[in-house]
Amino acid sequence: MIRLIFGVSISISLLHFTLAAAQEKQAAPESQKFSIGIKAGPNVTLALYPDKAQRDQFTSYPKLGFGGSAFINFPLKKDYSYLAEAGYAIKGRRTKLTNGDFFNTQTFHFAEVAMALRKSFNLRLVKNIPSKWFINIGPNIGYWISGSGKFVETKYDIKFDLPPDGNLYVNYLSNINRWLFGIDVGIGADAPINRRQKVRLELRATFGQTYLGKKNSGSSYATLSWEDTLKTNLTSLSFTAAYTLDFDRRAMKMGKSTKNKEIKKKKR
Repeated sequence: MIRLIFGVSISISLLHFTLAAAQEKQAAPESQKFSIGIKAGPNVTLALYPDKAQRDQFTSYPKLGFGGSAFINFPLKKDYSYLAEAGYAIKGRRTKLTNGDFFNTQTFHFAEVAMALRKSFNLRLVKNIPSKWFINIGPNIGYWISGSGKFVETKYDIKFDLPPDGNLYVNYLSNINRWLFGIDVGIGADAPINRRQKVRLELRATFGQTYLGKKNSGSSYATLSWEDTLKTNLTSLSFTAAYTLDFDRRAMKMGKSTKNKEIKKKKR
């Protein structure tokens, strides 16, 4: 509950800052600008166990994954900007049982949304080509869609909130948290392609604040060697490449106005 309250507080604070900054800049030319884009790239996730007894029972290893999203970015004052994203991510966990050295590898599918407050700084990569590097922080919200796994050499599907029936190819999870909250911290750089287009690279860490399971959660699988706990959260590191396209609503309106005047002149 404390983690959830912390995540919601960060979200509200970010939204309040964004609205306040936007109101201050309403009359400025920059308030008419925004950019949209898409990004994708690999990630690596590690399951973290809060209790020492669990860390003695389970050894966590990195799990490779992939993700992508679409985003929109609004400039604010003093090289700040507000970023909103929506996308899809494949993450998971890979653990080894200390007693028996059995590996359990799980792959999870998430729908994700994120917000961030970004601060940009000038960066001179090539002479006469302006670029920027940036840092950002904000909340991340993921919805757990589905999953699958492999215990030793046996593959299985993951089912949510269904009674176990002894099926060797299904891992039954009960009382799980389908909504997972986290904190994103990122660093990256923009490189211009032309006046309106940019390429963006970013390294981002997502610190999970919600356990996979609730207080009375359970994980059932039909094997005597099975051990598991859902009192764990996921921390991931992603590296993405993005394509962005800049827009200026004032310039677009001026362009339409000019075209209308030319059409009227031709009619006369």
